[in-house]
Amino acid sequence: MDQLSSLLRQFSISAGVFYSGQLCGLSDVATGDELVGHIHVLRSGSLSIQSKQQLLNVVAPSLIFFPQPQAHRLIVDEQQPAELVCATIRYDNANHSALANALPEQIVLSLSQHAQFARTIELLFSEAFETDQGSLVIMDKLVEVLVTLLLRHSINQQNKHSGLIAGLLHPKLSLALAALHKQTAFEHSVEWLAEQAAMSRTSFIESFKQTIGCSPGDYLVEWKINQAKQLLKLGKPITWVASEVGYQSVSGFTRAFRANTNMSPKQWLDERSSSN
Repeated sequence: MDQLSSLLRQFSISAGVFYSGQLCGLSDVATGDELVGHIHVLRSGSLSIQSKQQLLNVVAPSLIFFPQPQAHRLIVDEQQPAELVCATIRYDNANHSALANALPEQIVLSLSQHAQFARTIELLFSEAFETDQGSLVIMDKLVEVLVTLLLRHSINQQNKHSGLIAGLLHPKLSLALAALHKQTAFEHSVEWLAEQAAMSRTSFIESFKQTIGCSPGDYLVEWKINQAKQLLKLGKPITWVASEVGYQSVSGFTRAFRANTNMSPKQWLDERSSSN
């Protein structure tokens, strides 16, 4: 399995479309304590996006993605409505996401220069202006496809990256990440990961921190907890899940899970069930 597919199996994302159609005037997009991103797909018209940092003017069909929380205002000329779809992007961990942290504060792509998004966006707007059954769910899934395409594009660009994407592009760290992602149930050690990268323990730890932004141990825990969440979603027993992701005891797994999510595995499952 390729690295991006493996990542998205564990660090899952979900989209929720909150606006589709013609927009005119002002619309504020607020953020709270939860780690969320926002994506706007402009098909026609022009759009200005005001944030604390800057005023972004978009005058051609474009894809605008804020991977991390950033309050902003959409401004459209009342005489010339813009046609767009807006969605919230949620990460599996509401407090921290290696994927969100790996991306720049904003991504703006002109659709005329990136044909790989065209088919998905055509389907998205087709559903946006239909009133058929299930259209909102289909739109949510299509936005998730767009985010995946954005991640693929970011990796393929081979430009200057930070965080997890930089790790995937690193000639040595990528070897350790690939080995880790394939063998989550294995009881990894920093020494073992350094061996996979053909680096000394000290060089590996320093390079990992500088490139990805966290220690190998912290990354390993987050990866295991995210895999555990996917297994818990499937209804697997907590005892089995703990063993499957490399913990020798349920108590050790529960401590790590609580440290990562601020709740026990059972509490996390109960909260997820109530929200669904």
